[in-house]
Amino acid sequence: MEKNIWKKVLPFMATLLMLLTISPLTGLASMDRESADDRFMTYEELVENLNQIEAESSGKVEVDVIGHSRQDREVYAARVGTGDDVLLINGNIHGNEKSGPEALLQMLRMLGTSDNSLAQEVREGVTIVAIPRLNVDGAEITQRQNIFPWDDVMATYPNLEGSEPAWYYSERNGGFDINRDFNPDLSYEPVLEDLPGTGADPGFFLTNESRMLRDLYLDLKAEFGQVEAFVDLHHMGTPVLNETGEDVTIAIDYPPLGPEDSSKYDEWPALDQDESRRYALAAALGVKEFSDSEEPGVARYLHPEERDLPGQARSSFALNGTATVLFEMPGQQPEYGYDQALIDRVENGLWGIATRMADNAIDHLNGDDFLKLPKYWTSNVSDVETLVERFAEEGEFENDDAVRSLTTHLAAISHYAEKEEADKVVKHTESLKSLLDRQKEEELISEKAYDRLTDDADYLIEKWQES
Repeated sequence: MEKNIWKKVLPFMATLLMLLTISPLTGLASMDRESADDRFMTYEELVENLNQIEAESSGKVEVDVIGHSRQDREVYAARVGTGDDVLLINGNIHGNEKSGPEALLQMLRMLGTSDNSLAQEVREGVTIVAIPRLNVDGAEITQRQNIFPWDDVMATYPNLEGSEPAWYYSERNGGFDINRDFNPDLSYEPVLEDLPGTGADPGFFLTNESRMLRDLYLDLKAEFGQVEAFVDLHHMGTPVLNETGEDVTIAIDYPPLGPEDSSKYDEWPALDQDESRRYALAAALGVKEFSDSEEPGVARYLHPEERDLPGQARSSFALNGTATVLFEMPGQQPEYGYDQALIDRVENGLWGIATRMADNAIDHLNGDDFLKLPKYWTSNVSDVETLVERFAEEGEFENDDAVRSLTTHLAAISHYAEKEEADKVVKHTESLKSLLDRQKEEELISEKAYDRLTDDADYLIEKWQES
């Protein structure tokens, strides 16, 4: 009953915030600016909105400065709720991914000013701590990285003098991909012999931003004993679902920490991937439940088993026992502008987690159900078979013979993959590529289908060559 009420209240409030000019400070209220991108909040508008929410919340929302960027901008966190379980949410770690702060302010405004039963239940059952915009410098110039030139790094860390730049430092942009700068050893300090590292290694806590998020995490852990869940809000490309070809409207993930049967993380017994999958499932359910539309584009985010990124914030916190979830929205800025439906979708996913934390329903979800969400990438032969079927239905082949030739080759590859005969998988996949080349030359396959299937064949060859 409460969820049905909430489904009516949430769109109404979102629309009210968009269309009324109650507050000229909010980026959500201005629909008549010159371009879509201009409707994202500036840093000044973000700060004023946070202060306004705090002032109007009658003490429910507390806003604090948790640190300063390299360009001396203050970074803010907002806290609401009195529950024993902590939900830590981070937005805009990449400066060109701007929908997260907009969704978080909508949620904070609702939690701070609404007395409906659902908002009260969340406030009583959960403590939510949100950093709407971590990369405040990068966001000002719509750049993925922060701003921290390597010369300044050397001046800040003289013990690193002479080292190569960390692998996630961008010479062109003069800053770091902050979401590679984390380490599961939360007391780690950078040392010369660890640099430059690789994507399969932890990061080095070189940036102000990673350090302030780490410190906030440690403060919450000291206060509550554990940070129950962490959510990181991002943008990605614009993929389509393998099976249907529909646009992915939001992709969700648990930590990318390599094959689960690997011994690499034996030193981190608190890692619980099933718990993270339950929280990811709660997010997906929230997107669907709190929306007025069917939301067929909810998907799993790119997650082949060999993907292994311990330097991400969500991975490092997961290794310390926190359930972590990634949200990826389609379309990065500045190429893609402000999208209210997307922002609402993010907020709905966050409510899916928060409400289930508040009533403990999250503990009764089946993490394996998350793996049933549709995907948009290839990790095995069956994914390629699904693509061929869809391309055939879409008319991407000239005739049925072209389809049959591909399915016959794929059946052979699948047979050898099941028997784990890597050499034969590689051999037959290379033959599949040759067949695709011939079909292209004879104009039996569209450019779209050819490009995707060839890329996927290359992936399978590389994967089985390394197995």
